[in-house]
Amino acid sequence: MLTRPVTYYMVQPVFTVSADTDLETARHRLDAHNVSCLGVSDGAEPLAAVLSRTDLLRAGRFERSAEGASKLVLPAQNVRTLMHAPVFTVPPTADMAEVARELSERSVHRVFVRLLHTVFGVVSTFEVMRALVEARDATPVEALMTSPVGTVEATVPVAEAIRRLRTAGVRGLVVVIGPNSRPVGMFTQREALEASAHLDDVPVDVLMSSRFISVHPTTALHHAAAQAAATRARHVLVMDGEHLVGIVSGLDFARAAALQPVHQPVARDPVVV
Repeated sequence: MLTRPVTYYMVQPVFTVSADTDLETARHRLDAHNVSCLGVSDGAEPLAAVLSRTDLLRAGRFERSAEGASKLVLPAQNVRTLMHAPVFTVPPTADMAEVARELSERSVHRVFVRLLHTVFGVVSTFEVMRALVEARDATPVEALMTSPVGTVEATVPVAEAIRRLRTAGVRGLVVVIGPNSRPVGMFTQREALEASAHLDDVPVDVLMSSRFISVHPTTALHHAAAQAAATRARHVLVMDGEHLVGIVSGLDFARAAALQPVHQPVARDPVVV
């Protein structure tokens, strides 16, 4: 299935915003379409850059209402001030193996499908997972997991969790609880950005994400990918009984797909009858 063209798996349409649009309008567009990023058009260029929800979190500040709710307040600027380039693209003739290599080598979670001035769609690590599912890749997850895993106790204050995240130089920590260090969530860079809305002594489990799944080390890659894609979980925790032994991310799935051998039809001499 990794030899199928990217157009078979890509997501459409690609939602865009002009570089001169104000940030608040861009935020509403992200929310309305329930996407994590927007393509940015600039003049005659239909895809000049990208604006992500993380960009807005970095630029904004959180304010609390009288009721205690948090609201992200964005600066009075336009998208041009925050958008980032280059935009990584593949042609519609590319296959999923090529896409996986692009994601893996660039360490990005999505690429756009483009030919000249036409943007056809976007493909992310989730679509690579779908391709791995259909390819029935039986590689055990322990072959590509990262180990050991960075963890943080659920009761640790947010400020300490952020310090550990930065010190470890990783994108996320597994939040654990109890004497057996049972995983209950993830604290990633995204949650760290949102943490500015809260007091430093708030426990990390207040802000953690619960979007993860857990599998046994011998679980076939296509089974793990199927669960992750179905739940939109960005992290797969590898558990041996009650012990956390590894973690697999969306980019790990892309790296696994990029290493898959691509079988080409064998050329045969014509049969004379």
